[in-house]
Amino acid sequence: MIDEKAIENIRQSGCTGATGERKRKVLVDDIGFPINKKAEYAIIAGCFQPEGMPHVFRAFKNVLDHLKVDYTLLDKEYCCGWLAFGQMAVITKNEEDIARFKELSPEFLAQNFKQAKELGVRSIVLFCSACEPNYTNYKDLTDLEIITFPQLIDRYFQGGRLKRKIDYYAGCYRFRRRITDIPVDTVAAMNILNKIEGLEVNPLDGKLCCNIPPHMEQLTSSIKSDTVVNICTGCYYALKAKLGGNPNIEVKMLPEIVWEAIEG
Repeated sequence: MIDEKAIENIRQSGCTGATGERKRKVLVDDIGFPINKKAEYAIIAGCFQPEGMPHVFRAFKNVLDHLKVDYTLLDKEYCCGWLAFGQMAVITKNEEDIARFKELSPEFLAQNFKQAKELGVRSIVLFCSACEPNYTNYKDLTDLEIITFPQLIDRYFQGGRLKRKIDYYAGCYRFRRRITDIPVDTVAAMNILNKIEGLEVNPLDGKLCCNIPPHMEQLTSSIKSDTVVNICTGCYYALKAKLGGNPNIEVKMLPEIVWEAIEG
């Protein structure tokens, strides 16, 4: 059964289990993201990602600023509901909770669309991979463009230089396919990597799921470099947990590699 307290929290603060102040501190106070200002792009950071990977958001901001992207955060970013209760409803195949999730999610997303429109935003940019399928499903609720952070970077990034070998894991999007049949864009990330001079990329098998133990073993055994790069936030955490004890392998998100390439 869906936790009614989580729904109440989202309606009051935008976040599922807190007030959102810790997220704001990380993004706005510590890193310096602009918030609630007129801009072309509104960044949807997600409920948990800023606190889980602040260094990635710092790299992301550096990239956006270097590329002179006009962006903002929303003053009160509403949780889409997926991690709060949608994911568990789908995993347990609880049809009642799935129906409730599908009823609540567009309510929350509409609040984000409304704020974005008031700021003159033209495009919503999704950083959190858990949010992306919900926005994809309900993109008809708005005339705003809905894109992912690799699509935004690919739009502005002309190229960089980084003499390095990496492994790249796009992800399998197994859970995503349970809630939407619209394909996810993974082309933009490869476009970006291909623009980096000197970078050698070993693509890992996207049919393997990092949440299935035998698949994870196959993934980690196929790593050929000292760096694994992700675009899916969920895969990032899974690989960090699996490889955290290995001092010879770093797990990174795409913005970190892009910023390194820009710095040259």
